[in-house]
Amino acid sequence: MIYPYNKKTEVLKTEKASGYLLAATSKNNIVELHILEDGLVPAHALPIDVTFYVVSGKGNITIVNEKTDASEGDVIHVKKNLERTWHNPYTEPLKLLAIKQKK
Repeated sequence: MIYPYNKKTEVLKTEKASGYLLAATSKNNIVELHILEDGLVPAHALPIDVTFYVVSGKGNITIVNEKTDASEGDVIHVKKNLERTWHNPYTEPLKLLAIKQKK
């Protein structure tokens, strides 16, 4: 199955962060996140595991009050029901893929 990039659906929009659903399969949702300088994905928790891949840039993720730096090529796994937020304190945009595992 091919999911054309031009068919993506916006799922997050803030002043400095945006997210797009690229694909919804029977097992996963694939979301692309773009976070500009000083941008933030608001704190939230999900009832599913999520794995992030840093496509480009660098930033930090806070998982239950523990901040971790992440940069291009890093993979971060967040277990279900744990609150997390992404922040980009750098000038270069941060681009991530989020693989949301369905139940």
